Amino acid sequence: MTIPPSKPGTTSRIALAARLARVRAAAGLSGNALAKRMGVVQSRVWKIEHGDLLPTEDDIKAWTEAAGDTEAAGQLLDMLAAARTEQAFGTALRRKGGAAAYEERVRATEEQATRIGEFEVAVIPGILQTEHYAREVLSVSSGPRAWGSDDADVEDKISVRLRRQEILYGSSKQVQVVISEAALRVLVTTPGTMAGQLDKLLAVSRLPSVEIGVIPFGVRVPAYTIGGFRVYDDDLIVVESISGERDITDPAEVAVYLGAFEALRQAAVTGDEARRLIAASAGELRKKG
Repeated sequence: MTIPPSKPGTTSRIALAARLARVRAAAGLSGNALAKRMGVVQSRVWKIEHGDLLPTEDDIKAWTEAAGDTEAAGQLLDMLAAARTEQAFGTALRRKGGAAAYEERVRATEEQATRIGEFEVAVIPGILQTEHYAREVLSVSSGPRAWGSDDADVEDKISVRLRRQEILYGSSKQVQVVISEAALRVLVTTPGTMAGQLDKLLAVSRLPSVEIGVIPFGVRVPAYTIGGFRVYDDDLIVVESISGERDITDPAEVAVYLGAFEALRQAAVTGDEARRLIAASAGELRKKG
């Protein structure tokens, strides 16, 4: 049983709401009957199941006890923790200055980290983007404007994104980026903008603090991941979805992502081999243009 959220929420929050709805349904209880057993108003149950209200730990304990499924409490509490750490675009970007503030949060995390890693399948990571590439990428239908940001806030976000790149030119950070060859060829921007972006990749790939790895077409991707993720030192992973971000700090989960990132790095070509792929793609774009 899936309960659709009535407004945008995070992936973890939606999953939690759906799981609670299944627990209630499995007990053969209506929302009103469950609410009476829990000692709460029926509207609270409705809002929780529809993603409008994040439950508390007490809500989950009372919910599972009322439904006669206390064994589900542990998993639901874990899901609640994940929902709380997932940053929702829908909430953050509707605030005045929210898009830029979100980017500042990323910049602050990068400032504190010694090692920054990122894997992306079909887009160039923000820390390496040109101004024009960032502007066109952020203009897509699922970008900040879809969540309520205005044009001025998007421009401020771009400015912060470009300031993030100051760390590329220092010696105190290690920046490791792995992309699929698809990121060099998928046109999420105009061809001219994409060619300019690839020129920047070629330039920054020679910086001492930067490692750019490209997994060529035809090479098996050694880690199963639907989307991209960021690595900060050895204790924080940030996974981004279309609706928000989830911070992962649990050591066991972090270890899985660290292992996946290392496997992706090993599958990628770097240095001159990576630059040959980047230059070839840039050349083809300019021929088409």
